[in-house]
Amino acid sequence: MIPGSDTAKQDLIILVAGAVSLLMFFWLYSGYHPLSYADHSYGKAASAQTASEITGEMGFSYSDGPVTTFRANSTLLDSLQKNGSFPEFYGNPLHRALYPVFYWENRFRVDQPGEETFSGFFELPSNIIQVRLSEEGKFIALQNNQNILPVRRLNQDALARAYQVESFHFIDPEDSEAHNLLAFQFPGVSDPVADSLAFSQRRIQYLGRDAARRMATFHLEKSAWPAHHFEVKSTDLYPLETGEAARVVFEHKGDFSTQVTEVSVAVLPTGALLKMEYSFPNNQVTGASFSQIISNVRGVIILFAVLWIIVLLFIRFRMRLIDIQAATLVAVLAGLLVPFLIILGQAYNHINGFGSFNFSFILTLLITIGFFAGVVSVGYFAVTAISDSITRQYWKDKIRTVDLLRVGQFFNIPIGINFVRGISYGFILLVFWMITLFVIPGSYVSLDGNVFNANTTYLPFIAELVGNLVLYLLLAQVFFLILMGQVRASTKNPVILVATPAILFGMMYPFPFGIGDFAAELLSASVVGLALGWIYYREDFLTTLISLIIFITSVSTAPGWLVDASPDALTFFIFMGLVIVGYIIGGYNIYRGKQVRELPDFVPEYVMELAREDRMKQELQIARKVQESFLPVKTPDIPGLDIAAICKPAYETGGDYYDLISLRDGRLAVTIGDVSGKGIQAAFYMTFIKGVLHSLCNDYTSTIDVLTKTNKIFRQNANKGTFISLIFGVVNVPDNTFLFSRAGHNPLLFYKSKTKTLHEFKPEGLAIGMAEEDVFKKYIGEQRVPFNKDDMLIFFTDGVVEAISKTNKVYGDQRLHELIKKYHNLPSNELVNKLENDLARFSKQTLQHDDLTMIVIKKR
Repeated sequence: MIPGSDTAKQDLIILVAGAVSLLMFFWLYSGYHPLSYADHSYGKAASAQTASEITGEMGFSYSDGPVTTFRANSTLLDSLQKNGSFPEFYGNPLHRALYPVFYWENRFRVDQPGEETFSGFFELPSNIIQVRLSEEGKFIALQNNQNILPVRRLNQDALARAYQVESFHFIDPEDSEAHNLLAFQFPGVSDPVADSLAFSQRRIQYLGRDAARRMATFHLEKSAWPAHHFEVKSTDLYPLETGEAARVVFEHKGDFSTQVTEVSVAVLPTGALLKMEYSFPNNQVTGASFSQIISNVRGVIILFAVLWIIVLLFIRFRMRLIDIQAATLVAVLAGLLVPFLIILGQAYNHINGFGSFNFSFILTLLITIGFFAGVVSVGYFAVTAISDSITRQYWKDKIRTVDLLRVGQFFNIPIGINFVRGISYGFILLVFWMITLFVIPGSYVSLDGNVFNANTTYLPFIAELVGNLVLYLLLAQVFFLILMGQVRASTKNPVILVATPAILFGMMYPFPFGIGDFAAELLSASVVGLALGWIYYREDFLTTLISLIIFITSVSTAPGWLVDASPDALTFFIFMGLVIVGYIIGGYNIYRGKQVRELPDFVPEYVMELAREDRMKQELQIARKVQESFLPVKTPDIPGLDIAAICKPAYETGGDYYDLISLRDGRLAVTIGDVSGKGIQAAFYMTFIKGVLHSLCNDYTSTIDVLTKTNKIFRQNANKGTFISLIFGVVNVPDNTFLFSRAGHNPLLFYKSKTKTLHEFKPEGLAIGMAEEDVFKKYIGEQRVPFNKDDMLIFFTDGVVEAISKTNKVYGDQRLHELIKKYHNLPSNELVNKLENDLARFSKQTLQHDDLTMIVIKKR
């Protein structure tokens, strides 16, 4: 795609294909998704009312109404889908009764003192019972995990069944101590006979196994379970804190399926129902251990990915390739949105768990959202910073439209094309995904037990839509911008690039919905990853992100339209409204937005800073070459003299200066100097001094005269506080003399070969630029040194003797003197090399902190 090009026909084709794909998805998914076969018509209000009546009849007392939700037995559903055709099987009313995949759950907080216990992060009351109803609103289960006893414990109809009488009237139901007259005893009488005399005398009547089975059967027949399809599997005593109940397990061995159904009924001796629970012993989907291995492998991959991102962030920080401003903005937004979504979910679960807004809840909630806000902000900062840096370095055009959004350019042709194509590609991706599911053997949609997102949080439409955006923006940056960017750094092969997200999606399966076993996950996710990889290769990141979010949200909001009167319907309609708005914005931008040539380029601050630094480095390199051109290219060939020199600036440019100037009558002017400070300014003054000295040497009369005039000119042109230490001298070969003056510089070293002694000469003198002409001339001196065969003159700057070792020791004059004495018999260039090597050994693993210059002149 070329942003801003005339692609109206192509975009129209993609738009039509997207609309057709959406309609096909509605048609295909409605027949494939198991929720399409759920009966939600009974309604939440009717379920709550029915459950309240049943709870009252059982003798439980409660103050508030129930919390009612429509749920699914996800494990049973997976088993049924895996083992056969679920639509045909579940369409049979008897199967629906024997295998209640969908049910209404009604949770009551009963009026009985209970201990406070922990549920998740927060304290919730423990005196909770659950009444489950079938899809049609018929009683199927009483969950009573705390074994809470009903307030009215006597059930005369159940006792009549136990005693095999038409009615049971031997105990007054209003007798508060009536429950003390009955008890289970195994083994005991099989067919107890009601004895009015025994009851009137308050003697305990024992019930045996058969009586317990008859009472349990009575309750089973009153429920929605088809009792005649069940057989008694076991009967045993069920201990309570006070007394014992009887537990009878009924079993249905699949006449219609390999699935076994067990219903456990616990009854009190008074005939009251304590609990009724059901289970499916062989409903575990095979391959559970393998699934655990896959989960562990994915966990390890995620851990390594996190460590890898941390390393990348550290490296990019050190290279200063991070757009901190953009990454911080995204991190702050994510750090606000995620805690907000956590608040919605935690508050919903707490209140619907009959919790209260006390200090403990609020404090724990604040700690929780504070922790997640920090983790999410740091994670988003790292991923956003790295993804921007890597993509900008290796595949810059993929974030062109993202850059437009950063600079506030919302209404333009590239953005319009991205919206239209991104939404349409997302819908086309749905059809590819559905076709893949039809082709893969044994694939099915695995539901979460909550079924609807509205059963898990407040403002479910915000939680669903914003949650998808936050999560998949993060994952899309990792998969496409970081990982594909790194792959493109190594290869531009389109096959490898497109296959990369296919492999990543297949390995990680980053979707919030299950579709079967590992093979189904691997193949379906790989197809989605392959399609998204193709979109990213052909389009850009914004288009790919929109396609991914459209695909994910279309699937996750499906419960809003698959079921009539769905509590998630609002989420689905808002999503469809946003899709329409997206198409409108895209179309408007394509036909009315700015052209590409009218749009500005976005350049991150770090890119501009690095560009400035590159320019500065280039300029410094040029300055260094210019400065080097002002130094002698080679030592002059003067008969009778052996000359060698070295000059190593500490930075790109330096303030050290040396020169060798040929004068009349075979004389040689030698100068060495050190400008105060370093860098460009010092280099500038160095070149300035070179020009001054060369000019003054044309009319040379004496070394004092040259330095005095140099001081005067320098004072007139240099900034106040800048000075130069300098030695200027003249070698007269025929006369065997060296005449020099010193302007505050390091001493001149002179090695006298005849006596094998090293001398320091430091005649009086002030540095250039430190004093006015009269003061400078007053304190400047001149010294004559006999210069005979094998004698040596050594000039150096303070960078030589002030070199620092890694233990912070100074090289020093003494070490320099000893080296000269040791190697005095070597030629000048070899002596300089010895010094350079010795300095390198001394200063190993430390940076050079000052310019280093040295001249050695030996008389032949």
